[in-house]
Amino acid sequence: MSRHFRRIAYYITPHGFGHAVRSLEIIRGLLQQDSGVEITLVSEIPELLVMQNIGRPLPYRRRRLDFGLIQLDSVRFDLASTLSALADLKAGADLIVDEESEFLKSRHIDLVVADIPFLPFQAARRCGIPSLGVGNFTWDWIYSTYTEQDPRWPKLIQWIAAGYGQCDLLLRLPMHGDCSACPRHVDVPLVARHSNRPPEETRGLLGLDPLQPAYLLAFATLDLDDSALRAVETIPEAVFLFKHPLDYRLSNGLCLDPFDLSYPDVIAASDAVITKPGYGIVSDCLSHGTPMIYTDRGDFPEYPILVDAMRKHLPVAYMSSQDLYSGRWDHALAEIRRCPRRPVNLGTDGAEVCAQIILEALGGP
Repeated sequence: MSRHFRRIAYYITPHGFGHAVRSLEIIRGLLQQDSGVEITLVSEIPELLVMQNIGRPLPYRRRRLDFGLIQLDSVRFDLASTLSALADLKAGADLIVDEESEFLKSRHIDLVVADIPFLPFQAARRCGIPSLGVGNFTWDWIYSTYTEQDPRWPKLIQWIAAGYGQCDLLLRLPMHGDCSACPRHVDVPLVARHSNRPPEETRGLLGLDPLQPAYLLAFATLDLDDSALRAVETIPEAVFLFKHPLDYRLSNGLCLDPFDLSYPDVIAASDAVITKPGYGIVSDCLSHGTPMIYTDRGDFPEYPILVDAMRKHLPVAYMSSQDLYSGRWDHALAEIRRCPRRPVNLGTDGAEVCAQIILEALGGP
């Protein structure tokens, strides 16, 4: 090629951290396999997340091209606000695609990758640039669950599906829903992060006794009132691990922020992870065989697919959202302690596989 760098515009939905984490793992694989690739992130994901997963900043264009589901917190979402935001997005879509097309041309972008906004595929097609999607679902499938709740959904879903129809190839991840809006797909292995330390070393750095039960609270937000926090403090022997933006004053809590440890390090060293099922945290637990205590996620069609995979491969225990928010965690903790760990036999090299396919789409490494 005439330019030294081959340029990728990588679009990432701001919905949750799971899409961002797996995309950043793929990007890390790309940069390791080919130093002649320049990647510009187009998203509203926190730049701190990029530093934590890549280790250095990347060219970054702050731009929101989809909404996913607008969250009230890590468990609950606001469907009415989501519908209103999507209607506004559709009203301004022509201008957005014009702007993205100009960006792609001005930066001499060679390939568009998206996880999994749909408008970038339209901009890529307009510019004659190849495009790849990465995901285990498309948003038209997610939104189709809600068509009976409001008559505005069907036209929006049809518009979204038409956007995915311009994706050249979807790299379809395991634990997937209906991705048929994308005309072509190839199945790839699980994209998951891996720990760099043995669990014993991680627990030693955290000052944990080897036999002390330690549970990671894997939520972006979880509002526990004083009554719930005091209930959690009555759980004997257990230590509850958490990271920013969670901020608790718990006698049996330990903030991970001061420690030079990766999230996968802590997942591997935990007796269980307490969370809502999301693709990123489920993948990380599958990668390390870490038991999961899971709670409700509302009416979200990905949820039962993830729970099925968890039950198939991991020790799991269910905790209702009522118990979660009230601090009544004893029953789920007792249940998970009765479940022995077992080895997980799954391919978790999806980041390397996806990176190779992306490089081939660029014309080879």
